[in-house]
Amino acid sequence: MKINNFLPYLIAGVLISIRPMAQTTRSDESTTQVIEATFRDTVFEFVFDSIQHDLGIIDPEHSSERIIKHFKYIGHSPITIARAWTGDPHFICQFPNEPLIPNQIYPFTICFSHKGRVGTMSKQMGFELSDGRRITLQFKGHYTPHE
Repeated sequence: MKINNFLPYLIAGVLISIRPMAQTTRSDESTTQVIEATFRDTVFEFVFDSIQHDLGIIDPEHSSERIIKHFKYIGHSPITIARAWTGDPHFICQFPNEPLIPNQIYPFTICFSHKGRVGTMSKQMGFELSDGRRITLQFKGHYTPHE
């Protein structure tokens, strides 16, 4: 058999063997987690479960210092979160840094500094969007007295 007659079969065999190997190697990063959330508040083209959060009674020595929240982008124009804004010590410590995809749910994390605090907590923070608009989230609560 001549090589010219065998070459198409060789190429087809190589292509067939490469395709299944490529499908079996999958990155864990591409796995999408399904988030079930009830979105009640709409701000611009974003929906949140709530933009006002009452954390209730906060034990400053034993409370979680991180809360993961979610929003959904329902707009169609290209947009990104340019930055998170706040006044210290509580802040948005993680948020998406890529262009937002319509109808996708995104997590963001609020980092609190409760230790040693007393009295009432009332905090505003949020996102500045690439088009210059700002989204404001409100957090409140009351610290338990120190012993």
